[in-house]
Amino acid sequence: MFRTTSVKPPYGKLYESLTQTALAIGRLDQRLHHHPLLPAILFREQLEAARACAAVDGHLIDPWRLAAELEGLRSVSLGCDMYERGTSVNALHAAFEQYQWLVRPTDTQRNAIEEASGWLTKYSVNSGPLLGSARAFHAWIEAGHARAPMRAALIRHWRVTNVLHFPLPLVGARSFVPEAPWSPTAWLPFFLNCLNEEVAAVEDRIRTLEQSWRQARLKSGGQRRTSRADKVIDLLAAYPVVSATRLSAELGLSLKAAYIYLERFLEMGLIVEVTHRAARRLFALKDLEPLREIVRPPKRPQPGRKRGRPGKKESQETCPPEENVDIRPVEPAPTFAPINYEELERAIDHAERVIRRHRPD
Repeated sequence: MFRTTSVKPPYGKLYESLTQTALAIGRLDQRLHHHPLLPAILFREQLEAARACAAVDGHLIDPWRLAAELEGLRSVSLGCDMYERGTSVNALHAAFEQYQWLVRPTDTQRNAIEEASGWLTKYSVNSGPLLGSARAFHAWIEAGHARAPMRAALIRHWRVTNVLHFPLPLVGARSFVPEAPWSPTAWLPFFLNCLNEEVAAVEDRIRTLEQSWRQARLKSGGQRRTSRADKVIDLLAAYPVVSATRLSAELGLSLKAAYIYLERFLEMGLIVEVTHRAARRLFALKDLEPLREIVRPPKRPQPGRKRGRPGKKESQETCPPEENVDIRPVEPAPTFAPINYEELERAIDHAERVIRRHRPD
């Protein structure tokens, strides 16, 4: 009589992660189908994906700072010295480069993305689009390639294989944190779990945007039958920032009527003006208020100040006083004995004699 033992199926954890991730992505894709705020959702998720990819490489940046850069708005400088400001500039550059890979690649980047897409297609033939993508990504990194081309290729691969019907940047950025495992049996489910976490985070951000949009429509008040207030709110929700000129062109309103709507919604606190300007103003929904804090106000002349560079006395008054720091060493600097190179020279001479002795004629 044979004794049977319960054996845990191989890759059980992998297939569990695969199932959960596939179901989560399917629900998200269904939710985005015919969503009225799809352009705004994609824009915000592209910012978040670029931020997450840059953060894995050690470059921390606020996604709204990247949004201001993409919209051509000058942002407030960070840091109190050149080192901190240089760090923030480097982080912005890294995030912008990741955004370029994911959304607007150059010709050179497209060639690298095409190569990565070939790897995805090859591995997905036998393993399916999700598991095959995970295995292709692992093999791609093992071969010494960069992560950015494969991340951009994933966005295209999800659409080609009908995993997603929209260019949503699900790239599993957190799967490359320093503490992540790297053996295939551990990393493959970890990558799929990271995709699942990204889907959950996307759903939370969509829920927040939908709530802001519904509240704005609800608080816009009772309007006449011919009112365009709901359409104005819809357009403000669908795009990151909107000008009165664009609002007028999209909805067929006069420029004066567009400004009347915007000024009314500003007074009601439903929207914010993000540019701090009296002309060429840009508006957004209330939940984009962090973008207003990032944007630098335009330079305006100070009342009573004459033209030209400020005098030395005036500039010193506006600058914070320098700290009086004593940089003298507390103790005398230590002295060291001179290094004796005789032993090293004798070793070099011996090595040269051995080389000459064994050198073929």
